[in-house]
Amino acid sequence: MIFKKAGILLIVALTLFSCKKDKPFVPNYENGLPGYWTQLGDFEGVGRVRSFGFTIGNKGYILGGNAAGGFNSQLINDFWEYDPATDKWTQKADYPGQGGEYIRGFSINNKGYVGTGYGQRLATPDDNVPQNNDFWEYNPANDKWTRKADFAGGERENVIAFEINGKGYMGLGTDNDYSADFKDMWRYDAAADKWTRVADYPGTGSFGVAAFAVNGKGYAGIGGAYPDVAEKDFWQYDPDADKWTKIADFPGKPRAFTGQFAIGTDGYVGFGSTLTETAGDWFKYDTMRNKWLKITNFEGPIRYDMVSFAIDGVGYIGTGNPNLLKDFWKYTPRKTE
Repeated sequence: MIFKKAGILLIVALTLFSCKKDKPFVPNYENGLPGYWTQLGDFEGVGRVRSFGFTIGNKGYILGGNAAGGFNSQLINDFWEYDPATDKWTQKADYPGQGGEYIRGFSINNKGYVGTGYGQRLATPDDNVPQNNDFWEYNPANDKWTRKADFAGGERENVIAFEINGKGYMGLGTDNDYSADFKDMWRYDAAADKWTRVADYPGTGSFGVAAFAVNGKGYAGIGGAYPDVAEKDFWQYDPDADKWTKIADFPGKPRAFTGQFAIGTDGYVGFGSTLTETAGDWFKYDTMRNKWLKITNFEGPIRYDMVSFAIDGVGYIGTGNPNLLKDFWKYTPRKTE
């Protein structure tokens, strides 16, 4: 099964690759496209899984997650800022929202917008639903959180989210039993603080789906669905036409809980959980040619439930399952000959 916690936690076997820093780069065309994976300083918070990573301007951020392994739960709501210029982390104001795991969001006009997720950090009497619909704005200029209009799709976790042309998009996800395959998508207008429903996602997956935005289009695919389904389909969303279009299938094994980021006109998707194992490969999607290409193998421990984001043309990944990882890496793309 590829589902997690509450009796449906995914248990996977981890293959540890030796971590080697500063190894000279040698393109290996059987291995994939050239590019540098470089290990950075460790994330300075506690090791964690199911956190959310995103970018505001030229800084990266890691929010919350779970600091306990296996079926245990130690939800955390700390919030950290990463400066790639110094490879340093700074703890910022704690997230005031309910969720700890699988919070998701996007950035608009140099502010972060995040919400939903799993956990009841501020539980109220008779409220035993562990999924949430609360939604928050973070302003890095004053390190302040402000509550915004609740996510209009209702309580859920493990949604997808991306930003296109100054509007946020959020949807999909599942419930506590991982039996609800939500397909609805919603557009968020930050200026009006308003949600509007848009075209439903036509793909197979509903949770652990990979998603990113490039050149005014959204992309989403793979992921899990109830019961025990993982597929390879991938889709492009055009906000002007409010339409999803099928694109080339993901070339690796079907999986969920991947890392992903966008650089230039390309999206990158890798790692994650298949139905039987933790995946260790990464692929680049060329949006101009509708083509997937394998990229250079990662030399650290493979993982799922990690954080991932991009800053100024460089991809970053870190933390994740198993073993409450806290290592941090960057990927610098390099053109082929």
